[in-house]
Amino acid sequence: MGLLEDRVVLVSGVGPGLGRAVAAAVLREGGAVVLGDLDGARAASIREELDPDGQRSLAGVLDITSEAACAALVEEAATRFGRLDGLVHVAALDHLHGGLLAGGLDDWDRTSAVNVKGTLQMTKAALPLLQRQGGSIVVIGTVGVVRPRAEVLRLAYAMSKGALLTGVRYLARELGPHAIRVNTVAPGFKWGPVLEDWARGQAAQRGVALEDVVAGLERETALGRLASDADVADSVVFFLCDLSARVTGQLLYVDGGSWIV
Repeated sequence: MGLLEDRVVLVSGVGPGLGRAVAAAVLREGGAVVLGDLDGARAASIREELDPDGQRSLAGVLDITSEAACAALVEEAATRFGRLDGLVHVAALDHLHGGLLAGGLDDWDRTSAVNVKGTLQMTKAALPLLQRQGGSIVVIGTVGVVRPRAEVLRLAYAMSKGALLTGVRYLARELGPHAIRVNTVAPGFKWGPVLEDWARGQAAQRGVALEDVVAGLERETALGRLASDADVADSVVFFLCDLSARVTGQLLYVDGGSWIV
């Protein structure tokens, strides 16, 4: 029996990379998964790939900045599965690569609208269903809240995730009486489609091999290797299942120890 047997988990932002990995891990552990993504066709394609017969999955369009879209996907989940036990917030906007001078205030507002307001809006929409039997909410954060990197000054993104970290702690206190746990998983550099694209760009810019860029990142971790999307997804499963039944309001770094070296 899997760790998530008979449980239903909604994942926001199931595009290639971490969202897909989380959905795959939920299915592997015996759960059912609701795949939400801004690109509905992409969500449907990933659902078909991971669960071809569609017995334990549902895919739908999800814009977390839209109150109606959040409510609609939760309603679909309720109609199809009758319950919701977990909510994993992967969906986020990370389009400003630079420091304070990158972009204008409208760009910063957009980052906050998606990452902070959108996450809270999706959470609020899911609460009536989660409260029926209790459950777990997992927010994907970033090691960037404690370790800024000179080559990736993602100030707007990191600040939004810092705000969510505070929100997670307050929500853990607020929702605890409803048997709902709220935690954060914070990856560092993790090997997957997003990092691979970035690393290839760095390799081209520096005139070195891709392997050299990756080796440099690995040397900055205590374990000497990068985490993968699957590694992070497994940590999400920990927070979703009963192994963490008495864990809430916590932050778990899944980065190979990059922030301590």
